[in-house]
Amino acid sequence: MNDLIQLNLALNEFQANKEVDDIIEVKNAGAKVVAYEIKSKDRSKTRDDVEAALKKYRVGTVTTDLMAMSSFAVTNCKSGQMTYRFIYKPIRGGMSQTTLNASITELFPCIAFETGIKSNQIKNVKDFYNKIIENNSPNLNCYLNAKDAAAGKEFIDKAETGKFQEKVQNAINVLRWIESVNKKHPIEKVYWGYRAKPQGVMANHPGDIFLYFGTIKGKKQILGVSLKAGGETTDEPKLNTYVKPIFDFYGKTSDYEKLKDKLWPQYAVIPGITDDDKKLWGTQALARKTYAFEQQDEQTYNELYDKNLEIIKDELIKLLNSNFSKTKSWLLEKVAQQQQDVPLVVVKTTMRTARRDKSSDLLVEALAAADKIIASKPEGTSRSKQAWNIVLDDGITVQLDFTTRTNKVGAMHKMGQFSNLAVKFNKVKKK
Repeated sequence: MNDLIQLNLALNEFQANKEVDDIIEVKNAGAKVVAYEIKSKDRSKTRDDVEAALKKYRVGTVTTDLMAMSSFAVTNCKSGQMTYRFIYKPIRGGMSQTTLNASITELFPCIAFETGIKSNQIKNVKDFYNKIIENNSPNLNCYLNAKDAAAGKEFIDKAETGKFQEKVQNAINVLRWIESVNKKHPIEKVYWGYRAKPQGVMANHPGDIFLYFGTIKGKKQILGVSLKAGGETTDEPKLNTYVKPIFDFYGKTSDYEKLKDKLWPQYAVIPGITDDDKKLWGTQALARKTYAFEQQDEQTYNELYDKNLEIIKDELIKLLNSNFSKTKSWLLEKVAQQQQDVPLVVVKTTMRTARRDKSSDLLVEALAAADKIIASKPEGTSRSKQAWNIVLDDGITVQLDFTTRTNKVGAMHKMGQFSNLAVKFNKVKKK
């Protein structure tokens, strides 16, 4: 009975000091174990507070243990024949799953390398996760400012709400890759390029992490690393952009605006859309009208979208074929994603390994020598509606495979996305 009184005093003190969003409840109660679940925005702090309260009131022997029911270590309080167990869960929400999943793969290897966590000493995914929790600090060099450090802590705490097993294993594999680079070229620091970038790196650099090798003759030696997660045999998009930024790059924004006139006839035939609606181009109001028609006649809607998709592809191809030097610059800067002072490599991560994707090297080499650049649609009746390609040639021919497609949902997809469809670069190969 005295133990229960002390336990209640400890929990009352914890709850009196806890964050408003913390939620504590009894998960199950047995003859020998009573399990509490606590949901919190900051599990590490919550666990520290719980254990401090239990020790203050001498409820029993307090230990922090890694157990099967949670990737995050639990608190066990052994009092006589009874164990009071506290399991900590993150509060969901506040970020997209895509951002969370990507950040796990990017951030965890940075923390591990800086704090001396070796890949050959990691027992499993849970062990690695808890080592990351224990070693994380806002003062780590991998964080470039306080905002990124705060975001990193949130990503760590909510890691279990994402694709935990897959993404943490990917992170371990990235750590192995960093270690392999370090053996050949000693790395002084690894930075996480979440929002901020290291000094001397452009803010729009596509690197997810940055390897700093030191300074030679007053110049910082930095390598950007773009991480692409996927399957062993899949081809992940190496560029995700839209139609408008491509026209903007060429200084042809006015030509992009003229696309509306070429696409409008397919909108004008939709019941309920009048010529006056043309002034609603690009708005949700007009998108909803196209969506309502899709619900009534999906086949005709898709036929109209396919026609406009073909027009957009034709105009993109015409643009890319209009200026050799500009297209070469676009391919180098936006597709190969090279910056003069901070080169970029692509590393593909899977559940089994992390390795350089050397197709980017092939593209850069081909661009350096190319004397012909021709954009076109694939030949053959079985070609994808979305596909088109760019061929580079200087005697050796290299083909770049692209797609143009909708990437929105609901009313804003297909015709509701108007002229600004997504453009993806998927693969480069020798012909």
